[in-house]
Amino acid sequence: MDALPLELHAQIFEFACTDDGSTARSLALVSRYVRDIAAPYLYQSLAISGLEQMHELVARLDVTPPHLRRIRHLFLSDWTHSQTKGRVVGTSDEAQDRYEAERILALRILALAASTVETLAVTVSCPFTGPPILGALLSMQMPHLTELSVHGFYPFPHAPRSMPRLERLHLSGNRNPHGLLQLGALDTACPSLTHLRVSGLVAAASFAEELRSAIIHREDDAHARSSPMAASIPPMLRCVTIEVRQLQSMVPRKTGVSRGMRLMHDKMLASLRELEGREDSTRYPRVTVAEKDEDCDIYSVLKHDWLEGLTTPLESVASSS
Repeated sequence: MDALPLELHAQIFEFACTDDGSTARSLALVSRYVRDIAAPYLYQSLAISGLEQMHELVARLDVTPPHLRRIRHLFLSDWTHSQTKGRVVGTSDEAQDRYEAERILALRILALAASTVETLAVTVSCPFTGPPILGALLSMQMPHLTELSVHGFYPFPHAPRSMPRLERLHLSGNRNPHGLLQLGALDTACPSLTHLRVSGLVAAASFAEELRSAIIHREDDAHARSSPMAASIPPMLRCVTIEVRQLQSMVPRKTGVSRGMRLMHDKMLASLRELEGREDSTRYPRVTVAEKDEDCDIYSVLKHDWLEGLTTPLESVASSS
């Protein structure tokens, strides 16, 4: 340690503190010297779940100078992992008070992170607070954000250039996000988007047709391009991944699948498969369709993908050196 200059120690700590926050917390316990060098990176990368962790983080951030609370990478869940698996939604006054506290704390954390965050994964399991939290999130100005994953009943991104550097967007929680590609909202909010992933679709025939229209007709149909309601995609979009739920995993066995739902689901799959089979990847985005057999643990999926995204840049640096 004594043989290296302070600046090099700081650079090493910056690269090391790209996980769920445990590395920075461990470094702060080594010595006063290490704690002082690691201080700017203590909140650089965080994984926060549940009311108690959100409350503790907000209490710490509110008394920390802005230059020492630069959040670059954040995983945020209103509920703990065990709560998301239990899926118990209370309706008592006590439960409603808890949901309101979760909403306030989550929005405070997002507001503090908005100006510096680069990779962000947010899962909101409470049906009462999901729309207001995700609505506020997708309206925030996040100038440095490059990757965003969202789970919950989300509204569509619409604020002009709210995420000008966003390249990868994963949306989960809306079975039929019809309207996502209309009014030019997505390209206005995320002009640099290159990868779009939409998960959990069920019988979403209208969205599949919207996507088909945006991709196939954007060059071929002059009337469609001039219509204000025309579906469109960001100009830099290169890859679209659609994850479809199988109907058997969505419907109770006793009731079965209705004929109408089956028809809409099949129509959705037909439109998506047509897009997947197109070979002109230079003119159109590449579309990939995947079917999921059962209800996945979306909390674990989002957190795994978020952590994996943090390690990729470091592996690239190591391989090039």
